[in-house]
Amino acid sequence: MKRVLVAVAMSILLAGCASTRTDLVKSGYLSLQPTLTAALSHSPDIYERDGGLVVDGWLDASEVTKGGHVDIQVIGPDGEVVYDAAVNYRQPSSLTPTGPRGSQRGPRSQADSHATYSVRFPGLPPEGSMVRVKHHPQPHHPQPAK
Repeated sequence: MKRVLVAVAMSILLAGCASTRTDLVKSGYLSLQPTLTAALSHSPDIYERDGGLVVDGWLDASEVTKGGHVDIQVIGPDGEVVYDAAVNYRQPSSLTPTGPRGSQRGPRSQADSHATYSVRFPGLPPEGSMVRVKHHPQPHHPQPAK
């Protein structure tokens, strides 16, 4: 019985720690300016984790089957770019093999039917900054160093 109580207490503690992220847009600390398209029709989650800024999102699989990237800019209240990233997103896996004869079924979970992206910046930008998100249908290829 004592082990069960310890296990329950630990799971409650861990669940409480995992759900304490603060939505920085809903709190008014940041604003969001997504460039909404058919593929980027869902606003990303923007929150603080371990002192850093995290931008997580997903795109509709029907619009992004070939892959691509998302540009994420954080612009300070003074108009200067604080953070800038081009993030290739993970293509959705539409079918899952189920047997030795090549039979397949649909995605294992809802997450598998969407393309996902995520970036973590090393600190929080100044209060009043704006996050700008834009979808591009082609993968991002870094520029070679000159």
